[in-house]
Amino acid sequence: MASQQELDQCYMAVAEAHAKLSKGVRAKVGAALVTQKEVILAGYNGLAPEGSNILEHVNEEGFFVTKEEVIHAEINCILKAAKEGVSVVGGTLYITLSPCLSCAEMIKAAGIKRVVYRDQYRCKKGIYSLIEYGIQCNKLEEMI
Repeated sequence: MASQQELDQCYMAVAEAHAKLSKGVRAKVGAALVTQKEVILAGYNGLAPEGSNILEHVNEEGFFVTKEEVIHAEINCILKAAKEGVSVVGGTLYITLSPCLSCAEMIKAAGIKRVVYRDQYRCKKGIYSLIEYGIQCNKLEEMI
């Protein structure tokens, strides 16, 4: 039987593979949500199916402008679960970039109990909020 460390590395590899599918210019983020019954739901940051494939563009001044319609990778996983009728309560979320505060609130509301991330997002409020709520959060390299 695989150790928790081996499983964490395996599921993070799924998240990393999905990050490569993102059309984002600034950040390509992938996620893998593993339920208590070991169902794996993967996602990446992007637009709803009817949206355009352009996540960011450069304005006249040369600055990147991000579309507000972008759905973050972790929320894409939660939405897939909802569409398929799969419970994520008690599940583990693997993300290539730690969640923003807004996503952290949705992670809490969904009943996810553990978050494993590879890189730290510039704002740590999301992780702090999850920890304060009692959700176990681990940076992958800290577990190796």
